Amino acid sequence: MSQATRVAVLTAPGRSAVAVIAVEGPDAAAKVEQFFRRARGPSLREQPLRRILYGWWGDESGEDLVVCRREENAVEIQCHGGGSSVSRIRDQLISAGCEAIGWQQWVSDRVVCPLEAEAQVELSKACTLRTAKILLDQVHGALRRAIDEILEKLRSGSGDAAAGLIAQLLAHAELGRHLTKPWQVVLSGLPNVGKSSLINALVGYQRAIVFDRPGTTRDVVTAQTAAEGWPLRLSDTAGLHETTDELEIAGIVRTRRQLEEADLVLWVLDCSQLDGGQRRALLEAARRQVSQHGVGFDMSRMIVVANKIDLVPDIESFDRDVVATCAVANTGIDALLTQVASRLVPCPPARGAEVPFLERHATQLRKALSCCEDGLLAESKAILEGLLIAKG
Repeated sequence: MSQATRVAVLTAPGRSAVAVIAVEGPDAAAKVEQFFRRARGPSLREQPLRRILYGWWGDESGEDLVVCRREENAVEIQCHGGGSSVSRIRDQLISAGCEAIGWQQWVSDRVVCPLEAEAQVELSKACTLRTAKILLDQVHGALRRAIDEILEKLRSGSGDAAAGLIAQLLAHAELGRHLTKPWQVVLSGLPNVGKSSLINALVGYQRAIVFDRPGTTRDVVTAQTAAEGWPLRLSDTAGLHETTDELEIAGIVRTRRQLEEADLVLWVLDCSQLDGGQRRALLEAARRQVSQHGVGFDMSRMIVVANKIDLVPDIESFDRDVVATCAVANTGIDALLTQVASRLVPCPPARGAEVPFLERHATQLRKALSCCEDGLLAESKAILEGLLIAKG
């Protein structure tokens, strides 16, 4: 670790009522004392470790804050979380000779295992409690312990057992990639089937313009939400149809691109526009529409949504795998979100389970598995050991 005295802002900008600034190094207390003032009492360096001190920064009109010398060469400052207050303190410490580092570097210097340091960084990006808990398990060593177990198998020559454990890890790799990157869920179908009303119902507020006229949506409208704790990015797309309107054509081109990149497609049907026979075969009706418009996506990644069920009398005859909704009345929305979650994450990890959460982890695990399957146990071992060694 560097012997320079360093300063790092540990809290996110604009998200906290209180900000935490760490100062560490041989002159940490002396640097802070240049600006920290107290009404009375011994100086910071004369105080016992972990004693919390109240004072202000700079002159008597400066920022009220608390300071604590947590270790001999480590001081923690807690101040108002506003950006100007934090910047002023940080900049003055830099002017006094402190080296500025990011919080990620601060974390890396404290965590021996790079997997756990990476998990700390990814944890800061989690946007749901469920994904944060999974990443916190990795911070606490779940993935490291799993790799240690695989390495033990390799050292003992148990290649088949090691391969089985690697395959178990890779089963959660796709989920791990989406702990901080939302799943892409695209709403598509013919014009005026209620896609915009449906996305509004899914997110709980009016994100898309709703108008009873085909072609209202000409661009991709996106919104963030979650289904059972899994982060989603919903995209409301232009309805697919034949047109000579240049704006509509451009919208349909963007729709096709979104469908090709989607993790899951919600194909929306307007029940009121289908006859009785079609309503009894909604899956087939959806497949025909997809085929008719030459859309390029894997239909196994599709959920068929029968919308506007308030306008038809025979919903009990719908296909079992079709989700019936009335977007304007919020009917069936919870069931749809449940279906989305189960399709995207059919086997959620158990509490405390190991989950590879970066694409780099999955890539190295696949290489290690391939080596195992080819009998190259030493090579597999070297690849996995590389995951436990800090870069640079």
